[in-house]
Amino acid sequence: MPYYINPPPQSPVARIVATIVAVFAVAGAFMIGVFALAVVAAVGLIAGVAIWLRVAWIKRHLSKRNVDEDTPAPTSQVLEAEYTVISEHEDQE
Repeated sequence: MPYYINPPPQSPVARIVATIVAVFAVAGAFMIGVFALAVVAAVGLIAGVAIWLRVAWIKRHLSKRNVDEDTPAPTSQVLEAEYTVISEHEDQE
């Protein structure tokens, strides 16, 4: 025989009331879960749109400047110089 913390009600009225309370409890938990899922989905959607807009803005900004990924920016400068090694020493001894 199973042991219950609270045994099921014996009277039919108490069983109906317990069933109604259980149905409302399950429905309430389901609604809270749906609401939480909707909030998480909305936050994810807003974050995704924000990231997409930021990437689109950066692409448009870079295309206006005519900057490719392989070529350096037009404002960069390359310095060329000659050098002579004065001393060589190794730290690995």
